Amino acid sequence: MTVRPIKRFVLLADEPEETVENGVAVRRGLWSPYLDFYVAAVGEREECDFGAGDRVVLADPNAGRKLRIDGAPYRLVRVSDVIGVLET
Repeated sequence: MTVRPIKRFVLLADEPEETVENGVAVRRGLWSPYLDFYVAAVGEREECDFGAGDRVVLADPNAGRKLRIDGAPYRLVRVSDVIGVLET
């Protein structure tokens, strides 16, 4: 299944709700400590300086709406919530 956001929205790959640290499953909670996310898809006919696969920085680590697609965590945010693109 593919999800294509509508105008003015970006779909980001979110971090999992729990991770394994030193063999112990640790639940992260509701709030994200990170500001950078990978872009999964950009809204239709949206002219941005970034696209799918780019790593972007958000203005607020809790921006957007969290959702799950086929069990994978994603986040749907407005294009205006993206304040930068990380380049290597």
